[in-house]
Amino acid sequence: MPNYEAVLEVKHDCPYCNITELHPGIHITAWDTTAMHIAVVTCDREGELEDFRRELSASLDHDLVSQQANRLEVVIRDRNVKPDSVTSLISRCDCWCTQPSVAEMGWEKYRVFSWDKANLSRLVSLISAAGGTVRVSSVRQLGLPSFTRDMMMPVGNILHGLTQRQIDALITALERGYYDSPARVSADELAKALCLSRSTLSEHLRKAEARLLLNILPVMRMTHEEEY
Repeated sequence: MPNYEAVLEVKHDCPYCNITELHPGIHITAWDTTAMHIAVVTCDREGELEDFRRELSASLDHDLVSQQANRLEVVIRDRNVKPDSVTSLISRCDCWCTQPSVAEMGWEKYRVFSWDKANLSRLVSLISAAGGTVRVSSVRQLGLPSFTRDMMMPVGNILHGLTQRQIDALITALERGYYDSPARVSADELAKALCLSRSTLSEHLRKAEARLLLNILPVMRMTHEEEY
């Protein structure tokens, strides 16, 4: 049986579309479970995070989990999801989407899967009937190996914010056993292999580790709260 993937961009009357249209520098990455919603918000301009929180508070109750200079994380618990919301319509059409969804420039982006291509067409029709505007960026048929791989968290989200040098240093460190216990290669040996000073290697690895953990933090938080 074939599987299908569609990338949909949706503009509708929701807090994320409204806020990101008003503040084009804001980028929202969001994860959902049945119990909670987690959003990581980044911005390019000073003061926009406070604008986001103020305007979100006018629409939804939320908890601030963490905040840095240009990044904040909010959690919304016990959400009252409307029956004509995009996530509700996705479920009604026997579709499902990979996490996270992304909102920027007044649009939300969803990667949606289904066993039947007709379900994807029905989804687009229902979103439009509910007052939304839909742009279908792509539709493609997937074989089972691609389907199971692509249903995972997209690699682009995991590696977001890492430089190529940081990625190279991290891959080489893992491949050569730097993180083994005991380590199979020393920091000096690893730095020499990468033609870096030890201090530069340490900086690359520290920044890469911190960014990776931040990128998967919402997933870890959801799993932790669901299990405990």
